[in-house]
Amino acid sequence: MSPLTILTRTASNRIASKARVLVSVFVLCCLSPFAVAAQNPYTLIEGVSSDLLGVIRSEGQHVNSNPQRYYSAIDRVLAPVVDFDFIARGVMGSHAKSATAAQRAKFASTFRRDLVATFARGVATFGNMDVKVVNPGSAPSGNRVNVLQEVRSKEGVTKVSYTLVRNRSGQWKLINVILNGVNLGKTFRGQFSQAMQANGGDIDKVIASWSAADKVG
Repeated sequence: MSPLTILTRTASNRIASKARVLVSVFVLCCLSPFAVAAQNPYTLIEGVSSDLLGVIRSEGQHVNSNPQRYYSAIDRVLAPVVDFDFIARGVMGSHAKSATAAQRAKFASTFRRDLVATFARGVATFGNMDVKVVNPGSAPSGNRVNVLQEVRSKEGVTKVSYTLVRNRSGQWKLINVILNGVNLGKTFRGQFSQAMQANGGDIDKVIASWSAADKVG
């Protein structure tokens, strides 16, 4: 979520550092087997923070020596909570309709793998953060809710809004995040559209060159 124009090296370092914090915040809401069964989305967001710290402490040490081991650990706990296919299709936007089923599946796989790796690297060094849900409530009667959260770290305060939907099985699934006013889903969708234009509408080239790190760093 860094600015398009970086004026100085100092500013660049601050922005890169902030981006890592924002990336870590997204994962913060997602890591926990407990989250799958939670019927209250507010409780879900509150409860997973301690589990994330456990993952960082037990596996984060492998981020450089054995990154795939660390990424796989992150992916295993993200998979039940985040609707990657829904998010990936949203990122493709109108281009999803013209893509083949194989292309949509390929992008969903690429998007998931790259985003998980980006998130995992982002959280590896963040073992201590003060996290709280703002004005938690009871489980809503509807099937969609925005949960507000504040994350305090040495980088400052990050305000987060999580969009969750309840599926037919009654499970709450994460489909979008707004970080300090920046809509992650829209940001990725804009980047995908720009990449399509830059590559002459060749969706295979866009998928092959996609990198979440470039979009959030």
